[in-house]
Amino acid sequence: MLLGTSKTVRMFSNCFSSISHLGNKARGNDDTDLKVRQWIAGIIDGDGSLYISKKGYVELCVVMEPRDSACLNKLKQRYGGSVKATSRAKAIRFRLHHMAGIEQVIKDVNGLLQNPVRLAQLKRVCTIYNIEIIPTVELSYNSAYLSGLFDTDGSVYYNKKSMQVFITVTQKGRELLDILVPVFGGTVRPSNKKATAFKWTVSKKSEILNLIDNYFHRNNCVSAKHKKFGLVRQFYFLSSIGALKAPMDSVLGRSFTKFVEQWKATNNPDS
Repeated sequence: MLLGTSKTVRMFSNCFSSISHLGNKARGNDDTDLKVRQWIAGIIDGDGSLYISKKGYVELCVVMEPRDSACLNKLKQRYGGSVKATSRAKAIRFRLHHMAGIEQVIKDVNGLLQNPVRLAQLKRVCTIYNIEIIPTVELSYNSAYLSGLFDTDGSVYYNKKSMQVFITVTQKGRELLDILVPVFGGTVRPSNKKATAFKWTVSKKSEILNLIDNYFHRNNCVSAKHKKFGLVRQFYFLSSIGALKAPMDSVLGRSFTKFVEQWKATNNPDS
């Protein structure tokens, strides 16, 4: 288990639960609440959408995989709204459309969004509510923004043949991903031949461990994906002792088989 993980999850939980009614008390700008707002900005930039109907009604929608329902429940806890399965039940959707909730979302993420597409949506919404747009704050290493973006569009996986671990974030455009490189390292490349999507990738062992130890354990993800971070060092250790290339029926081979089972088990939200 990563040091700081439980503490950071409690930090998010306490901050989300500290305010049960949006209108009772204005949220402060303390460090804990700022971290939560940065995380929310990452969530909205990744899988969120600010939609304006023909009649001028505003709706915030965030769609994620069922295993990551904890993220959407955090949003519901803070703003109200609803969390329901989509019609085909392959995803879950958070919806928010009441004015008090939308106004609080704007207050929370104004100046923190980085995605050009989401910024354009926010500007249209702010026009409707007559709210001034705050210039985007430059992304820093201490911001919890990446943890939110990773919760929505991120992935961590390994390649047995190359004996590497990869931390990635995928987007349709590369503008947002290019912002990550000078802050967190890694590279941005097309994720398919037609370049209809792009992927930010960190693959060097030193950079992987640095992100896990010095970033994600201080800015912990809420989704089930963070469980894999606790197994990365085990993968590197098994690689160093030859377990990845050992016969499956050998002691080393069986140790890697057990690791694979543990890795797959992290996809289970109840694990």
